[in-house]
Amino acid sequence: MTTSVIVADGEKARVFILYTGGTIGMAPEDLENPDSPLVAKPLDELLQYVPGLANEGITLGFASFDEPLDSTEVMADHWLKMAAEIEQVYEEYDGFVILHGTDTMAYTTSGLSFIMENLAKPVVVTGSQLPISSARTDAVQNFVASVFLAGYKATNLPLIPEVMLCFADRVLRGNRARKISTASWVGFDSPNFPLLATIGEHIVVNRDLIRAPADNTRSKFFVHRQLVTDALAIDIFPGLRPSHLAALLDQEDIRAVVLKTFGVGNCPAALWPTLSAAIEGKGGRTPKVVVNVTQCLQGSVEMGLYAASSGLLEGGVLSGLDMTPEAALVKLFWALGTIRDPQERNVQLQIDQRGEQSENLFDLRFIPAGQTVEPKEVHDFTQSVDGRFLVERLTKAVIRLSGVACPEAEPGQMVTIKAYLNLPPVVAPDSPEAQRYLAVELSDTYDPDAGLFFIQDISPIVEEVVRPGPPITISLVASTPIQPRGVFLALFARV
Repeated sequence: MTTSVIVADGEKARVFILYTGGTIGMAPEDLENPDSPLVAKPLDELLQYVPGLANEGITLGFASFDEPLDSTEVMADHWLKMAAEIEQVYEEYDGFVILHGTDTMAYTTSGLSFIMENLAKPVVVTGSQLPISSARTDAVQNFVASVFLAGYKATNLPLIPEVMLCFADRVLRGNRARKISTASWVGFDSPNFPLLATIGEHIVVNRDLIRAPADNTRSKFFVHRQLVTDALAIDIFPGLRPSHLAALLDQEDIRAVVLKTFGVGNCPAALWPTLSAAIEGKGGRTPKVVVNVTQCLQGSVEMGLYAASSGLLEGGVLSGLDMTPEAALVKLFWALGTIRDPQERNVQLQIDQRGEQSENLFDLRFIPAGQTVEPKEVHDFTQSVDGRFLVERLTKAVIRLSGVACPEAEPGQMVTIKAYLNLPPVVAPDSPEAQRYLAVELSDTYDPDAGLFFIQDISPIVEEVVRPGPPITISLVASTPIQPRGVFLALFARV
């Protein structure tokens, strides 16, 4: 690691720059011969291409990997190395810029966001499509804008205390970024989340999106060094066979999977049993964690909204909501390495950690996977909700009943089910007082081959009768004995 410092006159801010590799930091070996081979250059030589930066009152510290990396070679260990370099000088600087190749930049920005705990300063990752020495380069703008964001104290910009990706005319939340082009100046975007800032004549920051900085006087900045990369990203595609999927999931050194599905989280039914068996750890195998994200650039996973995803939900697949595939995979690396309890890990994977998702999901399963209930007219199910759920942040509450068999019903018979929420034991379901706890009344004609399936928004009653702490009870009162395969309550809450 090579280091140097260039001290500014009238210092207003201090910015540390880490060059890890990539096109942006390359220049001809012989500055007087532009045709000489491109090599990584020290900061003082790179600054020759941005002479005006010296007048901004920003002291620049500089370090470089001894062997700069092509970004295709960047792995999780390199994220730790980058973060460790920042940790060493964290107290000495106001902000940080990482120069990086473009191919894996979105993985790096996602990775850094998860392993950096209690971050209170800007970390800006940037690169370029052409070397900084090229006559038509985009490197100068990307580099200068990144230094301005990191040196906010000197440039009168607001503090953005998170990992960002700065490229072309936009500033992106690092764990929302995706590479969208190999040729355009606009090489990156965050299709599923607004820009943190736009870069034109002025850098205009969307202040409503700025996350609160950690209080480093109370909680010290540190780097999580426990990443477990035993995970895969698997695309669902027409023609994917259960045997193909099983061959991947049966690998003992694979502990988790990001499943990239169609639309709002849909997957062919033929694959459901394979996924369910992997999650349950059937046959003495290690249970797998499966997180569902959409292949679409925009939108969110909504498992159970359609029948094509109902089996995933019942099989224990977790929702990745609106996370990018890159963020979902890195979040798995982080969760596998830092959270020991499997149940708590599953909870945390569906809760926002660093702004990587727009909502938190508290997903309650009232019948454990593989368990069968007896058919009867009245069922009571109880499940605890995580204490981090706050009713005042609720955006949507959805109840879902699936695979409801009615052994005593005739085909075509109308079956009615009333679902009560937190019905007190002293209140009879048929009493007037019970109406206060009635979440929904559901009716449909019975098909013995398909069973009954219901999904319904019950947000109003959840807001009224659910409070953090006590468990949630769902009471089902049916017109005929019923035997549900799955009873679920999904609580979506603002982050």
